[in-house]
Amino acid sequence: MTESPTGKRLPRITLIRKVVFATMSLMLFVGVCEFSFQAIGFDFSKWGQDLNATPIFYRIPTEPFGSAYYKRPGKQIWTGKVVTSQMQRIGYDSKWFPDEEQQTLQYDANGFRNPDGLKSWEIAMIGDSFTELGNLSPDQLVTSQLGKLLDVSVKNLGVSHTGLLNQTEYLREFGICAATEEVIWVFFEGNDIQDYVMETDRVSAIQTGISEHIDLLKTHKSQTSLVKAIYQRIFSKSRREIYGPAVNATLSDGITRFKVDYAPPSRDQIFLQLQRLEAGIEKLHKLCKQNGLNLTCLYMPCKRRAFSDHRYTVDINAPAYLQLQWAPSDLPEWMQEVCKEKGIRLVDATEPLKQLNQTELLSHNLIFDTHLTAAGAKVVAQALADTLRSDEEE
Repeated sequence: MTESPTGKRLPRITLIRKVVFATMSLMLFVGVCEFSFQAIGFDFSKWGQDLNATPIFYRIPTEPFGSAYYKRPGKQIWTGKVVTSQMQRIGYDSKWFPDEEQQTLQYDANGFRNPDGLKSWEIAMIGDSFTELGNLSPDQLVTSQLGKLLDVSVKNLGVSHTGLLNQTEYLREFGICAATEEVIWVFFEGNDIQDYVMETDRVSAIQTGISEHIDLLKTHKSQTSLVKAIYQRIFSKSRREIYGPAVNATLSDGITRFKVDYAPPSRDQIFLQLQRLEAGIEKLHKLCKQNGLNLTCLYMPCKRRAFSDHRYTVDINAPAYLQLQWAPSDLPEWMQEVCKEKGIRLVDATEPLKQLNQTELLSHNLIFDTHLTAAGAKVVAQALADTLRSDEEE
């Protein structure tokens, strides 16, 4: 007990009362902050800053076109070190950053990697990130190098995070002019099957009214909740946890560290998905035939297949599917059979890329990123040029 100024004894404030008072004060403080942040529209996600920091190459297409499809916004420009910037954004240790030059990358009015003013082209190339190759300078692209080798104009319609359904619509809407004779479809074995299945489901949902076909940038809602921000900070996975380590394997020399990712399955493992993809191939083939265009499928192997002549050890903390022993699957043979049946020319880039890797691993970026290097893009362009030339001579 304590005494008041008048000499009367007052009850001592108990520990429980102190805890209750502190808790209520904290709740009141958080409540006031929650109201204030929502009132001013403060975005805890820092979405705008994050979008500007993200290289265009790693962004999803957000602008709707056609009945249920998406493309990149047009007239975009981004300056920086593409792979390094993405690694910084995710939070990797700077010791893994590549020796990369800063560059300025421009996208045309329709959101593709083409020079301004391109009005006519003999070849159109469709595909995902392995066609866009937003990590390379304009003159290093497969499309640019192929154009120089054949002395023709090649239009690049590649967009990351897309599948064959979207890519076919790119060709229909943006890829055919009076001079166009050839179409090259780049099939990446790493995720194109999965992307196609996801796209067909999304398009179906939009066409049936389950989902809206809206601009994903303009309709973005800021995350203004302090409570949600605290919860996500404590319980949500970090970007590094989502993307995994910058490297997860070591070459047999015991020194060279790099990252492997995809492990393409065999046809028996994904039989139903391949049936769905074959329907998409037929749709593309039909569009080409209707417009008198020759169709070529460029089979693009994942890094793991391109490095399959080398012995390496996968880290014990890598995902289980990467630790399992993997022999190159029969997916290329399946694609060869489908193309032969439909009369589609096939160019498999596996052997040229493996030859490039005979002395050093040069075909793909080693650290973090899974895409082609400038050297890898060069041999792919040469393989395409050789095939197209030989067919013209026959």
